[in-house]
Amino acid sequence: MSITSTSILNHFDTIAVVTGGLFAGTALYLSIGQVPAMREFGLNEHWRFFPYMYKKIALTQASLAVIAGTTSIVHATRIHGAPFFRNLWIAAGTTFLAIIPYTIICLAPTNQTIIDDNKNVKLGNESHINFAKKKELLDKWAFLHFVRTASSVAGFGMMVYGLSRHSSFVFTW
Repeated sequence: MSITSTSILNHFDTIAVVTGGLFAGTALYLSIGQVPAMREFGLNEHWRFFPYMYKKIALTQASLAVIAGTTSIVHATRIHGAPFFRNLWIAAGTTFLAIIPYTIICLAPTNQTIIDDNKNVKLGNESHINFAKKKELLDKWAFLHFVRTASSVAGFGMMVYGLSRHSSFVFTW
């Protein structure tokens, strides 16, 4: 393997930690900052804001989750003689990669319902979703998103712990 490839591989742990931290930090901000703040503006404002928020952050968060997960697992494959740390990095990477199907299966239907209703209203039609159902959907989204937030913070914590013990690893390639 070339020196450049090896040099890049030697930094996958750092790439995983940085992208994992960006994902976890953004998710945490949404869960404890933005969503509670939007609720104070009122349900209808929160409902109308949701598609704009989603459009701005969805691709970035998906990319960060894939990069954090993949680089963490690739980093783990290079650790020999320290099975705990290898497994720690695999667990952290798997946590981030699991966010993608979790989002598609659990969050996407709620996202799409909110977005579709907003598109319908923008076209001049009336909302097909009553006030109570809007509140229920936004609360459901907030809970499902918090699960994702907690998972990403845990995955990030595993990565930080693994990185703090970096000198005890034996690398190959």
